[in-house]
Amino acid sequence: MGSSAGAHLAACSATITDDWSAVGDTLDNVSFRPDFAILVSPVVSMDSIAHKGSRENLLGQYDTPEMREKFSCDRQVTPATPPMFIVHAMDDPAVSCLNSLRLFEALKRNDIKGSSLHIFPSGGHNIALRNNPGSTNGWTQIAEVWLIENGISPENSL
Repeated sequence: MGSSAGAHLAACSATITDDWSAVGDTLDNVSFRPDFAILVSPVVSMDSIAHKGSRENLLGQYDTPEMREKFSCDRQVTPATPPMFIVHAMDDPAVSCLNSLRLFEALKRNDIKGSSLHIFPSGGHNIALRNNPGSTNGWTQIAEVWLIENGISPENSL
């Protein structure tokens, strides 16, 4: 789970298949990829809709077309990508909700069952675990039901 640039990191861990952690020990046999991802106001794309500051901080001097492609998580989705729960606000002035739409479109195109997208009318770039405006305040309850519905969490554990 992550929010904003942290959601980009979570999305990368769910979509990029390169194992940069392999060092030749027994842990190399354990999958480094998550079973699901929860993304709040995610930075997804490194192209024209990218959050400029995130792209500059992530890619820096390595800002090339190849690196923009590699770190645009919507372009890295495959049929092996885990399901994602995505939350965004329509009025987010920092990271366009088009990032979430693109990612969800890629999930749908690859038939990633269980994925869910929720774009709320308000919340800006400040969606928190609670005390959000209007209907955005219910996103954590929807996420809880999603975790249960997808068999990620038993019904009586939350």
